[in-house]
Amino acid sequence: MKIIITGGSGFLGRHLCRALSNEGHQIKNIDLVENPEFPTVIADVRDRELMFNEIKNVDLIFHLASLIEAGESVKKPFKFVDYNINGTLSVLEAMRINQIKNFIFSSSAAIYGEPLRVPITEDDRTLPINPYGMTKLAMEGLLSSYVNSFGFTGVALRYFNLYGPEEHHQPETHAIPRFIDQISNDKEVTVWGDGTHKRDFVYISDIVDAHLKAIELTQKQPSQYHYMNLSTQQPTMVIEVIKLLEQLIGKQAKIKNFPERPGDPKVLTADANKAKEVLG
Repeated sequence: MKIIITGGSGFLGRHLCRALSNEGHQIKNIDLVENPEFPTVIADVRDRELMFNEIKNVDLIFHLASLIEAGESVKKPFKFVDYNINGTLSVLEAMRINQIKNFIFSSSAAIYGEPLRVPITEDDRTLPINPYGMTKLAMEGLLSSYVNSFGFTGVALRYFNLYGPEEHHQPETHAIPRFIDQISNDKEVTVWGDGTHKRDFVYISDIVDAHLKAIELTQKQPSQYHYMNLSTQQPTMVIEVIKLLEQLIGKQAKIKNFPERPGDPKVLTADANKAKEVLG
């Protein structure tokens, strides 16, 4: 297949580009920074004219380009709405005009907000508690509207705490790479609350596999909107992660506890049965 990836220079994007290439797909990356391993068009997805010219003559789009830091979204909601929602609309419109129908994208557990129950199922309440989660829910809404209005085939993959090698966020906000850095370099290990919060940490290669299987789904069940959780169904306490890293690194963590963050659920995990059934 000929495939375009937006955001293919990011953490997930780099892993996905390699996996698609290994499967024999032809890929083009659109990102604000270069992926040195693959052809990259340096472009902003909000640039409608540029997207119209670049998003053509392919079979499928993976849309990974978005701003991802929930805390930052609270401080800069205009920026998140502009980049995530307008950027997604720009890509979808280029696809519509150039008659490309298959769209797979990174959604998020953040669309659920404070869960009424765990594990969360796909049709539970969606009530985001930060602008980031709201933009992801809006992106899903845009996609489902294009499926219904223009016969697109859409897949929204809602994943939880993604982790693995090559996380290089500036600054690093994800828990596991931050803990590794802090423990390795004898820094204070910042923990919100008492460390008993449970999170569903999902490894990068499992998420990549799900993206590859989503390609098959677009071929088997076209002209539909598919949405599903990607989860291990095995939440782990933050303090357990720190203890495991202490063993692996061979150093003791200098833990500093801070007050719990508002809107930070005690347990966040999802039911993954739909992904097992639909994607295998």
